[in-house]
Amino acid sequence: MGKLSFVSFRSISKPLCSQEKGLPSAHKDPRADFYDMYRREAEEYDREFIKKYDEDLNTTLIFVSLASWSGRTC
Repeated sequence: MGKLSFVSFRSISKPLCSQEKGLPSAHKDPRADFYDMYRREAEEYDREFIKKYDEDLNTTLIFVSLASWSGRTC
């Protein structure tokens, strides 16, 4: 497993402040690749999580509505 390290805001913002306005950076920050990969993985996990619990909730609601309906004495 990888080792996490603390990154200060100054170490990130300093290169941004030193760039000339309007000119893009000549290199891509490797931290951006990490966050792109993290975002994709998190979105995939969230989609699977929501899908699983949505199906579980539908099943639960069906049984609750059946139990509620069968308990009526009309």
